[in-house]
Amino acid sequence: MGKEVYTDLSIISSKIFLRIAGAWIAMNSAEEFRRKISLLNVAIVATYSLSVNTMNIHYFWGNDISYCVYCFCNILCVTLALSKVTVLRIRRFELADVVAYAEKHFWHYNYDAQEQLYFAQCQGLCKFLIYFVFIIPVFVLFSYVVTPILSNVGLNKSERLLIFEVRSSWPLRETPYYEILFTWQAIVVFVLFVAYICPDVFLCVLNIHVICQFRIVQYKMLHFWNSDVKDTDTVRYSAQCSVALKKCIQQHQSLIEFCEKLEHVFSYTVLFHMVIFSLLMGFDCYEIILSDASTSRRLLFVFHVLGSFIHLMIFTYTCHGLMEESTNIITTIYFGSWNTLPMDKIGRSLRSDVKMIMTRSLKPCRLTAGGFFPVSLETFTGLASSTFSYFTLLRESFMRNEG
Repeated sequence: MGKEVYTDLSIISSKIFLRIAGAWIAMNSAEEFRRKISLLNVAIVATYSLSVNTMNIHYFWGNDISYCVYCFCNILCVTLALSKVTVLRIRRFELADVVAYAEKHFWHYNYDAQEQLYFAQCQGLCKFLIYFVFIIPVFVLFSYVVTPILSNVGLNKSERLLIFEVRSSWPLRETPYYEILFTWQAIVVFVLFVAYICPDVFLCVLNIHVICQFRIVQYKMLHFWNSDVKDTDTVRYSAQCSVALKKCIQQHQSLIEFCEKLEHVFSYTVLFHMVIFSLLMGFDCYEIILSDASTSRRLLFVFHVLGSFIHLMIFTYTCHGLMEESTNIITTIYFGSWNTLPMDKIGRSLRSDVKMIMTRSLKPCRLTAGGFFPVSLETFTGLASSTFSYFTLLRESFMRNEG
C-alpha cells in the first residue's frame, strides 16, 4: 500500500467530533489527558441537562404538558448521546483496530485508474454526508438557541427565557447572569449534539469506504482473467489466474473480518439509536401537530424531525449498500471467464475456489442492532411506521385525558 496516508474533510471532521466527545483513540499521554478532559466535559454537560430537564418536568407536570414533552425529548436525546459515547469508550481498543486497518488498507493513494474512479465516488458520498452534518443539524442547533431569543421579544428583562428553564433563588434573569447562563446552555447543546451524531457519522464514513472496497474487489475478480499470455501459454495463464484469484480471496476475507469488527464496535450504538428513535419522533410529532407550543418551538421540532429522518435514511442507506455490494460478489465472479480455463489441476482448483467464494457471499456482510435484526432500508421504513404508531397512541391518550 502507499506510504502517504489519505485524508479528506469527512475523515478529519469525524475525528474532530469524536475527540470533542472523548471517544477518539489516545496515542500518547497528552492525548489521553485531553480525552479524559473531553469525557469529563461530556459527563458534566449531560448531568446538567438531565437534572435541569427532570426538575422542569416535575415543576410543570399537570400545568404545561407541552413543555414537559419538550423536556422529555431533551432527556431522550441526552440519554442516547451518553449511551453511544459509553459504548465507544468500552470498545476503544476494537475501535483503534478498525481505524488502523482503514488507514492501512483504505485511506491511501495506491489505486489504478479504474479503482480511482470508485474511490472518487466514495469521496463524493462522504463529502455529501459531511455537508448534511454541517447544514441540516445546524438548523436544529440554531433553533434551540433562537427559540428563547424570539420568545423574549416584547418581554421584560425579568421575564427572559433560557434554552432550559432553571428554577433558582439567584437573579438569573439579570445581566450578566442571564448572558453567562445562556452561553453555557448553548455550549451544553453543542457538546451533546456532537456526542449524539459523531458515532453515526464515523460509521457512515467507514461503511462508504467498505462499499468502495467491495466494488474494487468485484472489479478485480471480473478482470484478472484477461491476460496477455492467454493465447500463447495456457498453463502459465491458468497459474496467473489462480494467483490473482487467491489475492482477491484474501482481500475479500479481510473485508469480511473488517465488517465483523464494525459489528462488534457499533452494534449497540445502533441498537440504542433504533430503540429511542421512534419514541423520540413520536413526541416530536406531538409537539408539532397537537401541542399548544409557540411557533418557534414548533419550528425547532420540525427541523429536528427532518434532520433525524434524513440522518436515519443516510445511515440505513450505507448499511443497505454494504449488504448489497457484499452479495454482488456472486454475480461478478459468475460472469468471469473461469469456464474458459482448461480442466487440469490448476483449473479444477480454481473452479473450487470460485464455488467457495460464491457460497460465502450468499451470507451478506451486515450491521445489526445489537444482533437482533440487520439494518437496511427496510429498517428505515419500519421505524417510520412505528413512529406514526407511537404518535397515534399519544394522540389518542391525550384526547382521552382531555375528554
